[in-house]
Amino acid sequence: MKDNAIVFKGTKEGLYIVLKEEMDFEDILQQLEEKIKPSKKFFEGAKITNLKGKRLTPKEFEELVGVLENQYDMEYLGDYESLYSYVNGVKEEDKNRLNQVQITNQNNGQEEKAFFVKGTVRSGQLIKSDGNIIILGDVNPGAYLEAVGSIMVMGNMRGIAHSGTQGDYNTFIAAFRLEPMQLRIGDIITRSPDGKKYKSEVPEMAVVRRGMIIVEPIWGRNS
Repeated sequence: MKDNAIVFKGTKEGLYIVLKEEMDFEDILQQLEEKIKPSKKFFEGAKITNLKGKRLTPKEFEELVGVLENQYDMEYLGDYESLYSYVNGVKEEDKNRLNQVQITNQNNGQEEKAFFVKGTVRSGQLIKSDGNIIILGDVNPGAYLEAVGSIMVMGNMRGIAHSGTQGDYNTFIAAFRLEPMQLRIGDIITRSPDGKKYKSEVPEMAVVRRGMIIVEPIWGRNS
């Protein structure tokens, strides 16, 4: 049975597609035609933000995106390199985009892991580390960062970030532009106010104080 080999789901940013893990790629293409062709007008101009589920080869990815864009006038946002979630134990084809290194904590001499990602983290992607995370780029809405340690974004942070996943309230989340959908430190959560888009003008850091997450400028903050 190839039912539900491909499923469309919607987000604020656009559509994403879930591909069933155990299905052959040819069956996925066939069901894509069966699902889209009867409603081609509905899908025209739609933006596809992500592909989830079955991992595609570069050739399969190009073929699938070609069908979406050339036959059904849809638009895929992104490329093959940025498609898959990044976690410790990165796959070979992604090694040019991120590196895991060891740094030394100058305060107590203990070693901490830092997970570096160069480039934009797109909607639907997960970056997960058992140390710190450093993003050399932007984090888009719908992207998710999860670190046992702290998180630093050298760009715009507009996604979801969770530091101190094992209960460390001394971790922090910092960015050049901190405009998140949600922040979490340990089990403490804060969200952007509904209906109000917060605009950061200086680099900021989220920390826990008196059981609450507060955001303050990285430089020039009161001690």
